[in-house]
Amino acid sequence: MPKAVDVYHAGNWILIILASFLIPILEAALAVTGTLYAATQFKTAPEKFSLLIIQIATVGREYELVQTTINKIHAYQLSMPYQIWVVLEPGFRTDYQGADEIIVVPADYTCPPVDKARALNYCWKIRVERGLARQDIKLMYVDDDTLPSRRYIELGYAGDYDICQGPTIPNRWYAIGGWQHFLMSHLDDPRARNCLTYCSTTQGILGKPLFVHGEGLTITGWTENRIGWDFHIVGSDDLVFGTNAAHQGLKWGYFNAAIQLVSPWTWKEHLKQRHRWLWGNIDAIKNHTVMPKNYGLAVFIKYIIGFVATAISFFGITLLQSGVIVVSPTLQNLFYTSLALWVVSYMVPAWIAAGGEPNRELRPQWWRYWGFKITQALAAGLMTPITAFAPMLVIIYCYFRGRPERFVVIAKNNKFTGV
Repeated sequence: MPKAVDVYHAGNWILIILASFLIPILEAALAVTGTLYAATQFKTAPEKFSLLIIQIATVGREYELVQTTINKIHAYQLSMPYQIWVVLEPGFRTDYQGADEIIVVPADYTCPPVDKARALNYCWKIRVERGLARQDIKLMYVDDDTLPSRRYIELGYAGDYDICQGPTIPNRWYAIGGWQHFLMSHLDDPRARNCLTYCSTTQGILGKPLFVHGEGLTITGWTENRIGWDFHIVGSDDLVFGTNAAHQGLKWGYFNAAIQLVSPWTWKEHLKQRHRWLWGNIDAIKNHTVMPKNYGLAVFIKYIIGFVATAISFFGITLLQSGVIVVSPTLQNLFYTSLALWVVSYMVPAWIAAGGEPNRELRPQWWRYWGFKITQALAAGLMTPITAFAPMLVIIYCYFRGRPERFVVIAKNNKFTGV
């Protein structure tokens, strides 16, 4: 058996391991602080705005899902004046019912960005021509697989900010299919965890975003025109736009409401999605003409800290449990508290995601609905080591797979209901 090392007489390497155990305590404090700040300090001024444009961007393959989104939004019976714009590529159905604008991006339209960012650029130019690039116009960007809740729309519209958003939650069907979708749904738990922990503090309290997601990003028409979409990018258009807005001193906000999304249905689609995200971030970080250098550095550091802290924590737990590291009972209790908070930090997103409206509709009986929520939360707790470690392996795989040449899309329709 290896000789035990007393922490009080240990080298710096052991102190680093022990310090890494405390990261979940820090993250829990950030999540609580950010959530409370959003609940009490998010400023609203709906009287400043005259129109909300909800823009749904789609390639065009997800007709049924987009139509369902349009129907859901109209069913909210929103109190503010609003329009729904659908923007898509040529060659697909355009007979969306309830859409105020159906914009097909011409095949020969060219601009610095490509794919989805190209469509955003095209619609931006249309709004400028129509005189909609104003402070009293609010824009909410929605992907074809996302559905903002009614509260999300109301808070996003009323927010007295140049740019704001709430957390993404994979609760537009959560773990409803076979084992692959169960696993893919829980591998999306870190997305909601990052929103609740880091977006709530960096966007809401600091006004300097570390993460930005395009789903539900809400801005004024003036903000869109100020920042624009003329960036040479293939992906990470949301991160590029949001960090440039902060860099130019625009006012950021974060609120507590969910933008509901669909997790990839298979492992193959999960890898496709992460491959696109990773290289979009890499391209943005490397190109200082696209993303401000200090923000790119912050994102890079977060990647490194995430890798190092996770690896060190797994290594440290092994040493602690095997008796190689010896600590006082008080310090050991602190480590177990941190470990418990780490597990809870993955259970909370699963609890929220399992409570999405589509999941409630699938389980109208109260006992099935609450049983599902409890089951998924417990599953998330048991799967915490996998859920925390898997993204590291995915990032490594996607990096060595190389840069994708195009904006890769995945299937988003519900494979079990056809919607």
